[in-house]
Amino acid sequence: MKYILLGLMSLLFSQIKAQHMNTPHQAVTDLFVATDARNWSAIEHIFDESVLLDYSSFTGQPAATLTPADITTAWKGVLPGFESTHHQVGNFQVTEASKAAQVSCYGTASHHLPDDNGNVWLVVGTYDFELVKDARKRWRISSMKFNFKYQEGNGGLVDKAIALAQGKPAPASNKDKVRAFFKALEDGNIDQLVALFASNGRQVNPYASGIFPEGAEGKDAIRKYWEPVFPNFDGMQFPITAIYSMEDPTIVFVEYDGKIKLKDNQGYYKNHYYSTFKCDEAGLIVEYVEIFNPITAAKAFGLLDNIK
Repeated sequence: MKYILLGLMSLLFSQIKAQHMNTPHQAVTDLFVATDARNWSAIEHIFDESVLLDYSSFTGQPAATLTPADITTAWKGVLPGFESTHHQVGNFQVTEASKAAQVSCYGTASHHLPDDNGNVWLVVGTYDFELVKDARKRWRISSMKFNFKYQEGNGGLVDKAIALAQGKPAPASNKDKVRAFFKALEDGNIDQLVALFASNGRQVNPYASGIFPEGAEGKDAIRKYWEPVFPNFDGMQFPITAIYSMEDPTIVFVEYDGKIKLKDNQGYYKNHYYSTFKCDEAGLIVEYVEIFNPITAAKAFGLLDNIK
């Protein structure tokens, strides 16, 4: 019995040792596990002293030879900004010689960070690795190439993650810009309102109906449109009832009410609105479309006979 137990223990220890053996396959797997865990020290030990890093198919930047510290410094500037990342790899193909090896695999990288325009950014491709065996007979990665296939989801998350990783405020979302637009109206702040628009920004009123301006194009025109409005009323309120990012993340749909106090205690003008806001890459408004009931507006201001 004693020898049987010793034999089983020996077999068990051999299996455990085999599971933790440093193989080319395991070195690549360990790299992605350490990356998702933000274990920078482990990542640097998995890489060789000099690494050819090639993400040119994805970033357009040429391949570069870097130290492990160079790589982790770059990754520290992005990855901690995400709430989590998940690298899933598979379909390994390994070619191994005594001191060199090549590993190819499929790879999917999921990046998660809450955002109005979508919480997930997914990048899919394949990887080609070259590895060398060091003096301690450990496999270390000397070359890493990513072959981009496609991406899905909110690619804008990367800019937000970079800002957060570097301790900067996250870029305002397009929904935030819409909320800022209505706050500027409620505050009667014409400078803040105009600043939200791009130089080629425009306002469109499809139901102007001959009783209101059809819109304005350019910052100067938008200023001229809104500047006379504020002195004509004793305050405006625009509570938002619904706000959505569209399939095109540059477009925001908003439903809201308008409650505008008339001068000399003459009551309130109320209407119900639907609008779309389209923003450029800098988050500035390039188009604001305002949809409202022109009959309600005409009745409020005694302009029913002017409707076209």
